[in-house]
Amino acid sequence: MKRSDSDFFIVIGVFLVAYLIATISDFNEHWLSWTSAYSMIGLEDLPVGLSFLSFALGWYAWRRLQDASVSHQQLSETIEKLQTEVEERMLAVEHAQVLSETKNEMLESEYLRNKKLKQVRMMGDALAAAVTLKELQKVSVKYLKNIIPDHTVAVLFANKSFKNWGLAGAWGTHKDKVYLNVKLEECQVLQQGKAYIDSSNTQNMLCSNANLTTIKSVACYPIASHEMQYGVLHIRSERLTESLLSREEEQRVIEVCNTIGLHFHNTQLRTELSMASNRDELTGLLNRRGLGSTLKREIQTSQLQGYDVTVAMIDIDHFKQYNDSFGHPEGDKALKFVAETLAKNIRSRDVVARYGGEEFILVLPNTSKLEAYKKLKMLIAKVAEDSKNVPDCQRAITLSVGIATCPGDQINEEALIKSADLALYAAKKRGRNCVVAYKAAGSTAASPVKVIRTQQLD
Repeated sequence: MKRSDSDFFIVIGVFLVAYLIATISDFNEHWLSWTSAYSMIGLEDLPVGLSFLSFALGWYAWRRLQDASVSHQQLSETIEKLQTEVEERMLAVEHAQVLSETKNEMLESEYLRNKKLKQVRMMGDALAAAVTLKELQKVSVKYLKNIIPDHTVAVLFANKSFKNWGLAGAWGTHKDKVYLNVKLEECQVLQQGKAYIDSSNTQNMLCSNANLTTIKSVACYPIASHEMQYGVLHIRSERLTESLLSREEEQRVIEVCNTIGLHFHNTQLRTELSMASNRDELTGLLNRRGLGSTLKREIQTSQLQGYDVTVAMIDIDHFKQYNDSFGHPEGDKALKFVAETLAKNIRSRDVVARYGGEEFILVLPNTSKLEAYKKLKMLIAKVAEDSKNVPDCQRAITLSVGIATCPGDQINEEALIKSADLALYAAKKRGRNCVVAYKAAGSTAASPVKVIRTQQLD
């Protein structure tokens, strides 16, 4: 029903009610009797006016009721709409918050990823700059800590003989529980040359070193190159998980291990080439080429720190006769015996080299001429005594020695070697099996050691 029709029937209803009340109560008749005296002013028509007034008031009241109902309905609709909007806004805020958290997680993940990639690049540069295998080990451990920071990790590298792999570094919650050494027969990675990953809980792993009650997951990767197992990267956790590393992390770790292995291989090749060019093949001592930079460095250091460096030229007496009598193979054995005896009876800082043929040279840093003289006297006596009792020597071997000191005699390596060689020549003229110290011509300093006067060297 339309609102206009509703209003019309409401007004008719109010009027009829008023009319019925007036009729039942004889209101009109009583009213007329009461107001007959005042007919001049129209009071007899008042009931009709009141009826119409009641009609108007009823209509007005109903209209207001209808308006209130409509307003209430509109208000309810508005409130419901506002509630819907509030819910939508709350959902939007929650969605924005989730997106923000997701974005922050993505940004943090990307930041950590870029940080690790930066560490990988820095590791590559540091590995390329490393010269020795020890430096490579230190660089590898340093950067692996930043690349794999969230687990217990151990890095093991092979010794020179590749018979034992020792711990170079460990970090993480249980770093004190990692094993310190591993052998080939104890490690799946070393035996097979490929990664070993196991999450079979405890006491069931193929890796015997991982079968500890607290270890539930392990992942080991080889550090290898050209079929040489230089090391093992061992990762462990107390959590039983399918994978300790994500696919991206695992790929990165494999690439890093391969890079480390390649640098180890290259450094080992350089070391072997250096050994081949700077070492004597027969005795394993430095050769003349290898000695050059060593002696120059020792002289420079001695000048900076203010101490003496003494050089001794050593020659095996009558070695040609020894070779002619017993053959060159026996002569080689004698050379190796002398080299080993000299190397075993010097300080770790001293340097011994095969200068050529049956000649050796000994560099004694922070050693005066007198100290060197006493030491060389002891050495030639030991060689003579020990050579009588070893199968590698067919007869007793004696040595002639000449010594010269820097800066007292000379101040550069070439002149120092020449001075020691002149003193050696004098020792041979004196009768061999003795030590003679170089003394420049014109020197007046008293010396308690045997000396040979020579012309001053240029």
